[in-house]
Amino acid sequence: MKCYIDAGNTRIKWQIGPKAVMQSLAWSEWDVGLDLWVDRLNTRAQGKPVVDRFIIASVVPPARQTQLAETITQHFPHVPVQWIQSRARCCGIQFAYPDMTQFGVDRFCALVAARRRYPRQAVIVINAGTAVTVDYLRTDGVHEGGVIMPSMAAMAAGLNQLAPNLAPFWTQGPQSGAGGMGEGKMLATNTAGALQLGCRWMLASALAQIVEALSDGAKQELAESIAPATVVSGGGATVLMPLLSPTAHWMPDLVMEGIRLAARQPLPTKTKKTSEKDQGVINLLPSDNNCD
Repeated sequence: MKCYIDAGNTRIKWQIGPKAVMQSLAWSEWDVGLDLWVDRLNTRAQGKPVVDRFIIASVVPPARQTQLAETITQHFPHVPVQWIQSRARCCGIQFAYPDMTQFGVDRFCALVAARRRYPRQAVIVINAGTAVTVDYLRTDGVHEGGVIMPSMAAMAAGLNQLAPNLAPFWTQGPQSGAGGMGEGKMLATNTAGALQLGCRWMLASALAQIVEALSDGAKQELAESIAPATVVSGGGATVLMPLLSPTAHWMPDLVMEGIRLAARQPLPTKTKKTSEKDQGVINLLPSDNNCD
């Protein structure tokens, strides 16, 4: 079976086969949890290894990616590895970035999966990880672009660095102390509640305005007959869902779904016009009949 790996900035997630339960391990636990990770991947059926191919989408820094690659090579020397990379056109989508090396493969895979789920409808894809990204995909498959903003965790880290005296309050419950941050309250009366509520307000306001603006633009400029669907994925999705419209759809495994879709595509035919650099990218992420 194929082992699909989503290597994010905070966690590594994997799935052996398309129907298995997805598992995860925080990078902070990598050193102590490595042996357990290898043991889980070494599962055998009738004396034969279950994993016969690794399919990896990674947004981790180069040093961490090298560490992951070396671990796989060391423990699974005969198992081939396919590293998925973003590309300009795939699966009916024309991506907006002129330089696709700047477009995160997690966003790429999320859009591929969203396109498969909504082939006849525009989609706003919100991916909540270490950063929160928003991408807009038109009904015709044209990617208009997107935005990147800090997550609540990133905002906390930034404030902690600039104002270290606030750091202890992030670990306190938002309702600690009298009148902290009760259910449905718009304002807080202690520092822990004020910090956490302030970050939520920032994210809620930004996302609401972006979704509204994209939906209005779809009706007025693009003459979309159906309002765009809004889908939310990523490890921070549970924090964002209460801040969004009830019509938003939570799809926690959207990136992994996109990895599986990308991995199934056959290799394209080489042409003389294909540069050596581009061909290397295409070999890592082949296309299908809907890709060119």
